[in-house]
Amino acid sequence: MRVQESGPMALLFQRLGPKVLIWFTLTFLVIWTATPIIWAILSSFKDPLEIYESKSLLPEVWRLDAYRKVLSMPGFGTWLMNSIIVTVVATIVPLILAILAAYGFARYAFKFRHVLLLLYLIPRIIPRVSLIVPLNDLMSDLGLINTYSVLFITYIASAVPLATWILVGFFGSIPKEIEESATLDGANMWNRLRHVMLPMAWPGVVTAAVLCLREAWNEFSFVLALVNQTDMRTLPYQLYMLKDSMGIQDYAVYNAFTILTVLPLLLVYLLLERKVVDSIVSGAVKS
Repeated sequence: MRVQESGPMALLFQRLGPKVLIWFTLTFLVIWTATPIIWAILSSFKDPLEIYESKSLLPEVWRLDAYRKVLSMPGFGTWLMNSIIVTVVATIVPLILAILAAYGFARYAFKFRHVLLLLYLIPRIIPRVSLIVPLNDLMSDLGLINTYSVLFITYIASAVPLATWILVGFFGSIPKEIEESATLDGANMWNRLRHVMLPMAWPGVVTAAVLCLREAWNEFSFVLALVNQTDMRTLPYQLYMLKDSMGIQDYAVYNAFTILTVLPLLLVYLLLERKVVDSIVSGAVKS
């Protein structure tokens, strides 16, 4: 009989090897992801020439000139307001529609329910680039180009399937007995949805709201195809136009505009980060 001996170093590597590999991989991914973000933030405080000439990552003198230039742009307030209006509508309306749709899918057994739920994915499966030309033709015929309505319609149509799929899993995980008890107490469908289902599925509602908000705030392809007036642009659209017109000659201004565009969304996510992560994990386990 052969006895296999393992030394202390072999045992240590056997125990710590997988953990070291995981931590090394995660550290590499964090550095890979964070480096351009950190560079953009620090560059926004530099002089334009310093970005090209200086070898230091940190600015020699911390300047706010780039942010002043961005905030003093004639249309910045309009672009910011356009983004806020479109994002608020494209978050609240899809969320309301998705709550009603998800409740129906989760609680009512009707014919072709699963087929219809799968059809909900079609707007998410089809590449948006392939929809630009027909959407532009359709909205032009309807006279909706360069209006809030065209952005509301396209953003809402894109967000409803995403929110519905998230909420179906949360509503479906709630025991029917709880809702039946509320029915015996005299609660109708609206009361059950409002006072029983929504509070219990609230983490899923928050997750769906944050994802809809993120998608609406960052949306670029639809607004690029359906809007051509300067006063109807959103921040992501203007960021693209800024790059196009400047040729990224002034990286400080471009990066400052980028930071100001991302900042509102980042603040929302930081405030709700724990709830969103917990909700995604909880939803995955329930599914």
